[in-house]
Amino acid sequence: MSKVIYTSTSEGFCWRYLTPWGIARNLLKHRALIASVTERDFRANYHASYLGVAWQIILPLIMLSIFYFVFGRILGGRFSSNVTETPVEYALALFVGLGFFNFIAQTITTSPSLVTGNVTYVKSMAFPLEVLSVTSVLNALLTLVIGLMLTLLILICLQRGPHWSVICMPFYVICSFLMALGVSWGLSALAVFIRDISAITSPTTLILMFMCPIFYPASMVPAKIKWIIRANPLAVIIEDARGSLLYGVWPHATSMATTIFVSLLICVTGYFVFMSTKSAFADVM
Repeated sequence: MSKVIYTSTSEGFCWRYLTPWGIARNLLKHRALIASVTERDFRANYHASYLGVAWQIILPLIMLSIFYFVFGRILGGRFSSNVTETPVEYALALFVGLGFFNFIAQTITTSPSLVTGNVTYVKSMAFPLEVLSVTSVLNALLTLVIGLMLTLLILICLQRGPHWSVICMPFYVICSFLMALGVSWGLSALAVFIRDISAITSPTTLILMFMCPIFYPASMVPAKIKWIIRANPLAVIIEDARGSLLYGVWPHATSMATTIFVSLLICVTGYFVFMSTKSAFADVM
């Protein structure tokens, strides 16, 4: 791995950066640093491991096998009203939903320590702290992408897909990435001033898990409380992505427009919170 030495001029937060293209432009200036830190963290996850990166494939396959035997065979769960749905297809539906959820859940649980756990970087005026969230989210994103690729491969082996609607999957991956970035920036900044943030992340992810249609289809939710699902952007992503990948259901244009808008809003809001409080990190820590 090549060594990247980063230097930067001291530059205050500018309102013109508070746009999607402004954020992208700022991050692209640090692309070499982001690539270097992401690769370093990825290698560190499997340092001294005999199987190394192979665990990225082995662990999802183990989880998928458990879903198949427990939820598909023993409990006989179903996501679709189609009577021909097999236990394998149900396991894949559960696997896809948990893949998106785990991506966001991992972001929520790791974000509070991103800044507080890197005091050396905080004290260095030359290091762009905002890239810490980017590298953390990118490493978590890799697990999600590998899981989706395995799902596609299994569908092909079963000769049941993929459907043409699978071309919508990159859209939902990008929306999840933007949402995770915003959450990571916001939580990592707030955790500097409110240390209790790290204590509430675990119960928050547990509540979020049951508010998402992971173990059940959204159609089972009673009409009176269905607004909870519709108001949860992650729940919408899980339901629409599952339908696109496994059942050939094309998402509605309105749903896609709302999803990208909410994802960008979360991303920009989190970035604003981080950059507007960044100058005070060193004083607090």
